[in-house]
Amino acid sequence: MKFGFIFSAVSALLIAASCNVKNDSRKSFDEVIEYNDFIVDHINALDSAYILALETDNGIDYCMKKCDSLVDVCDKTTSELKGIQPFDGDSSLTMQALAYTQFMRNNGEKDIKNFLKLLDTYENAGLEEQEKLVGEVQTMAESIDKNYDIEIDKVNMVQEKFAKKHNFTVLK
Repeated sequence: MKFGFIFSAVSALLIAASCNVKNDSRKSFDEVIEYNDFIVDHINALDSAYILALETDNGIDYCMKKCDSLVDVCDKTTSELKGIQPFDGDSSLTMQALAYTQFMRNNGEKDIKNFLKLLDTYENAGLEEQEKLVGEVQTMAESIDKNYDIEIDKVNMVQEKFAKKHNFTVLK
């Protein structure tokens, strides 16, 4: 009877210990540069999709489709960034990249599309109506640019802090 109790207790401890073994299925990185580059590659893909969404020389319909593509790239990026482990316990760069991805997604879903609709209205309006809309078009374009600059600067600042903490240099 005593043997059964000890056996049960030891078995319970072994089971509890095995349940606490870290079984993180997310992608991990052994090298900080590899981790950084993985995130930067995703940010660069977002920026490329963002630029295409604003290439108004290709027409409003083209840009609207590119906005949808931007949203798709954002969804894929979110999934991939959520699928990586923090590097050496530091998730600051990943978290900022996720915030940036959400910002870009909102741009693709709303801000750029609203701008493109306004631009389309402006381009198809008569001279009098264009004079009324020109200020609004410029203000909206400046707002999109300013918000982009703010968000990418946040990413850059976090990346610089991350690089300093993990002893590597960010190439510009």
